[in-house]
Amino acid sequence: MPTLDSYDAIPYESVPITETHVEGLAALGRLFGVPTADPQRCRVLELGCAEGGNLIPMAFYLPGSRFVGLDLSKGQIAAGQRLVDALGLANVALLHRDVMHPTYDLGPFDYIIAHGLYSWVPAPVQARVLEICARQLAPGGIAYVSWNALPGWHTRAVMRDMLLAHTRGLTDPAERLQAAYQFLEEYGPGLAEEAGDLAGILAAEVAYLRQAPPSYLYHEYLVETNTPQLFGDFVAQAARQGLRYVADVDLYTLMPHTLGRAGQAAVAGIKDRLARIQAMDFLRARRFHRSLLTHAATPVMDAPDLDAFRGLAFHADLASEAEIDLGSTERQAFTTPTGARYAVAHPLTKAALMWLASNYPSSVDYAGLYTAAAELVAEYADADTAGDEPAFLQELLDLVAWGAVKPAVTAQAYSVAPDERPRAHALARAQIALGADCVASIRHTAVHLDAPAARLLGLLDGRHDLEALTQAMQPLLPVEYAQAAREGCERMLWTFARQGLLTGTVESPG
Repeated sequence: MPTLDSYDAIPYESVPITETHVEGLAALGRLFGVPTADPQRCRVLELGCAEGGNLIPMAFYLPGSRFVGLDLSKGQIAAGQRLVDALGLANVALLHRDVMHPTYDLGPFDYIIAHGLYSWVPAPVQARVLEICARQLAPGGIAYVSWNALPGWHTRAVMRDMLLAHTRGLTDPAERLQAAYQFLEEYGPGLAEEAGDLAGILAAEVAYLRQAPPSYLYHEYLVETNTPQLFGDFVAQAARQGLRYVADVDLYTLMPHTLGRAGQAAVAGIKDRLARIQAMDFLRARRFHRSLLTHAATPVMDAPDLDAFRGLAFHADLASEAEIDLGSTERQAFTTPTGARYAVAHPLTKAALMWLASNYPSSVDYAGLYTAAAELVAEYADADTAGDEPAFLQELLDLVAWGAVKPAVTAQAYSVAPDERPRAHALARAQIALGADCVASIRHTAVHLDAPAARLLGLLDGRHDLEALTQAMQPLLPVEYAQAAREGCERMLWTFARQGLLTGTVESPG
């Protein structure tokens, strides 16, 4: 089977997918009226789990929940099982199983995840994925399904067509991948000069693919099946299986006010929610969806419930280079670790982001966040402004919609100070021991490590203080950085602590 062979030969990068975490899925479901299960006590199924890089960290950090992963690749299941065995986790099972085979023996699930699967399998398998979601979602359950969308994916299909033609006749996955990279190298400059109206699009595509993981290039552009579709068609297919659309993880794509003036005018007269989302897909030339589904009989609200929003908790990994002015409504930017920038104007929102940034990875409930922000504004600026809760609510909702602030259903406080003799928790130690260059944070982000960071994390067994760690790290550093080794080690330790990778920063089964 060519597709299975390619996944064994070129395994998909198996890392935490932040937006699939059950805390976020639960929060988004409740925001639209779905009575989702407690993430601390739930059952989760992942279809196409690969090596379990997404599922195993959730199982580690949520010991009260149960997790099952299915994948067709025996090799990737075996690789994931090595990590499960190293951790001694009893709440996760990785199964080598085709999704076309019966799954009724697995029971019901509160959350079902299908990331990077739906658009890349034939139509009968797509129907089966949705059937599993419909039949095995518990009441109030949420299914997450990602898929390639039209009309925007047409632009990527141009590159896909060229790469498929260039690699035609090659059957070995590694040879096909090498030929694809050769095409990007040899044809990239010419496409930028000669492709007319498509030159800019294709140049950007070439630049992106040259730095993307090889598994992404192969499985997105060189596999036999990749079928993007319109939003309306996807929703109709889900409905035929007894499922209802809830929302997308990218909430801003559902909100007309996030469009420009011309876009808002174009959709202003569209009353039907699903038709309006399809129209906004057209305006944005949408390429990708990360959609949430539930049972067709479950009532779903057309817009976020503000009372439910006030019942959530929030966290954000943000920083700001400028001093925050709580006395003005001048817009100031906050930046995520990936470089995304979000500007906020209201003093209350600035104060809230300051609190979230300084307390990450801790989360706080809405009332606690508003109180903390109001106290800061009242102390350093205008007491009247500190009482403007409606403006705060709207701007915070927009930040959640754009992904700058993450919602959760449970407020959790963590310590972020490294111990005198820091110790990496069991998950980080096991991942490092198995040769990983990426570990999973407490907030389900992928923490990519360069060689020095991986080495330092591997040394954190609770027996060494900062001086001993510095001495151990110095031989790995260039001569010109030797004097800065202590400072560098200390900075990395604080980074590890902020990501929840150390014992003492988070309670865990390790």
